[in-house]
Amino acid sequence: MRGTAATPRPEILVVEDNPDDVCMVRDILRAASLDIAITVVEDGALALALLRDGHCVPDLVLTDLQMPRMDGIDLVEWIRREFSSLPVILMTAFGSEDIALRALQRGAASYVPKKHLQQNLLRTLEQILEVVHAERQDRTLRRCLVGAEHQFILENDLSLIPPIIHELGEGYATMMQCDENERIRLSIALSEALSNAMCHGNLEMDGREREKVNGGWLSMVDERRSTPPFCHRRVRLTARLSNNDAVYTVADEGPGFAPSALPDPRDSANIAKVGGRGLLLIRLFMDEVVHNEAGNEITMYKHAVQ
Repeated sequence: MRGTAATPRPEILVVEDNPDDVCMVRDILRAASLDIAITVVEDGALALALLRDGHCVPDLVLTDLQMPRMDGIDLVEWIRREFSSLPVILMTAFGSEDIALRALQRGAASYVPKKHLQQNLLRTLEQILEVVHAERQDRTLRRCLVGAEHQFILENDLSLIPPIIHELGEGYATMMQCDENERIRLSIALSEALSNAMCHGNLEMDGREREKVNGGWLSMVDERRSTPPFCHRRVRLTARLSNNDAVYTVADEGPGFAPSALPDPRDSANIAKVGGRGLLLIRLFMDEVVHNEAGNEITMYKHAVQ
C-alpha cells in the first residue's frame, strides 16, 4: 500500500529479536518500494510498553512467536484485551505451529511462515492494511438496521474485494455489535474466500502458482481473466445479516474440487504450508464452514455472542 497525500503513511510495529529476520522484513518492503514506517522492538513486553505509553500508534503489529520475557501468544492476548482494534500478524518458524494455532484462536489476524516471507508477507500486509484503512475512513454505522441481504456477481478482479469487504464489514459490525478485531478477522476470512473463488476456482490457479514472487502470480491472474474459458466465469457472493446471525455464501464457476480430500487446516502440522492457508483462516475465524459437494461453493456462518 503506497502512501499518498490522502492516506496517512502506514506504520508497522515489528516485534522480533532476530536481527536477520528484521533485515529480511525491511528488504522485502524496500524492494517493493512501499512507504511504510517501521518501529522495531525485541520482545512482547517492550512492544506492550510502547503501545501503552502512546509512543507508537501502529496500523498493525508483525510479531515473532518465540521471544524472551513475553512471547507472541501472550502479546496477542494482551493486545486483544487492551487494543482490540489493532491487528496482529504472526511470523511462524518451523516447530512453532502449535503456538501459532493457539495465537490465531486467541485473536491474531493472520500469519506468515518465515520460510515463505518473500512470497506472502507483502500480500498479507496489504490485505490487512486495506481492511484497517477502509474502516477508519468511514465510521458511520447504520444503527437502526435489523436485517440486510447483499448479492454480488463479480468478475475475476481482485481490486473489487477490498470495497466489498469494507461494506460487508461495516454491516457486520453494526448488526453484531462486535469489536473491531472481530470485524477485521471476519473481513480477512471473506477476503480469502473471494480470492480463492477467483484465483483457484474460476482461474484454476494451483498453490504453486500462488507462490510466485515479485508479482508473478498477479500477472498470471491478469492473463487468465482475459482468456476463455476463464474470462466468462463469475463469482457470486450472497450475504444475509440479522441481529443473531451472518451467513456468507461464495460460489465460483470453476470445476470445483473434492472438499473431503483437503487436509485439515486446523491441524498444526499443516500451518506452515502455503496451500490451505486461506481455508485455515476461514475455519478459525468463522463459526461454521460448509462446502457443497462440487467444491465450488462455500457457506460461512457467524453467530452473535449471547
